[in-house]
Amino acid sequence: MYAFKKVVVSLVASIATSSAINIAWVSDQFVRTGAADTSDTTSTPNGVFGGGTGPYADQGFISLLTTAGHTVTRYNPPDNIALSSTDVAQLNTYDLVIIGRSLGSGSFDSAAEALAWNTQVTRPILATNTYLTRSSRLGWFSTAGAPVQPDQVTNPLTFTNISDPVQSYLIGSASLVGSTTVDSITGSFNFPNDGAADVRGISNLTGSTINPGGTIIATSFITATSLTSPFIATLPAGTVLSTTGTGAVAAGQTLGGFRMQFLAGNREAAAAPNNGVRNAGFETLTAEGEQMFLRAVALAANNGLVPIPEPAIAALAGLAGLALLRRRR
Repeated sequence: MYAFKKVVVSLVASIATSSAINIAWVSDQFVRTGAADTSDTTSTPNGVFGGGTGPYADQGFISLLTTAGHTVTRYNPPDNIALSSTDVAQLNTYDLVIIGRSLGSGSFDSAAEALAWNTQVTRPILATNTYLTRSSRLGWFSTAGAPVQPDQVTNPLTFTNISDPVQSYLIGSASLVGSTTVDSITGSFNFPNDGAADVRGISNLTGSTINPGGTIIATSFITATSLTSPFIATLPAGTVLSTTGTGAVAAGQTLGGFRMQFLAGNREAAAAPNNGVRNAGFETLTAEGEQMFLRAVALAANNGLVPIPEPAIAALAGLAGLALLRRRR
C-alpha cells in the first residue's frame, strides 16, 4: 500500500514539469582552456547559435535543463551592437529565451540594443542577470538614482503573496517560516581554476522598483545593507517601460512578450585568476533552488501562467488517484 501511494505522489509531483520545451540559452561563455581568459572563437564565435563541446562555466544550467527533458541551444550574441533581424527571427522560433549570467552588459546599453530584446523578441524571456535588467540596460526596473548590485552567496527567499497560485507553484514543496524559505536557494562553490572559494555569489539589485504592471514575486534580504532585492519578478507582454535614472536607454519601449527575472549564476571573482567571464555563471543553486528554477522555466514558457498538465499525464494521474481511493475503500 505504501509503495503504491509513493508512486501516485511521485507521478502527481512530476506533472508540473513534464512538458519539454525548446530553449535558447544566451551566453558569452567560451571554452575553458586554461588559467587565462582566452576566447576560443573557433568553437564559440559571436553571433552564432550552437557552440563547441566546452567545458563551459554555465554548463551546469544546460545539464539541469536537458536532464529535465528540455532541448537547449546556446546562442552567443554579437558584442556591443544590436541583434540582427536574422538573429531576432531565430530567437522567436524558441519556446523560451534564457539570458544567462555570463553576458557582458555592454551589449545591452544602447536604445537599439535594448529594443531588440525588449520589443522585437516576442517569445518569453527569462533573465538571470540583474546587471542586464536594471534601469540602465533592459530597464525592467526603474530607479531615481544609481542602482546597487550587492553580491550574496546564500539567498533564502521571501515571497510576497504565498496564497497566489503562481507563487504557490514556484514554492512547490519548499519549507517556509511565514513566507520565507527555511533554506537558501543558492549556495557556495569553489572555482575549478584554483579551488578558491566563491565569496561573491549572486548579484542582487537594491534601490530600484519594478516598472508599473510588473510583479515582485520573491525578494532576498541583503545582510550587508539591510535592504531587500527583487529576486524573482515578472512583467507581462505589452508593459511600457517607464524607466528613469541615469542612462535609462529603454524608456518608452514596449515589451513584446512575457518577461521574468530569476537570479541565478555566480558573479566572477574580483581578482585574478577567476575574474573573467568564463568564471561567471556557474550553477550554484541548491537542490531546492534547482527545482524552483525548473518551475520558473515552465512558468515563463507558459507566459506567466501556471502550466496545465498534459492530458495524457493528467489522465494517468487521475486513474492512479482513483485506484488509490478505491483501495482505501
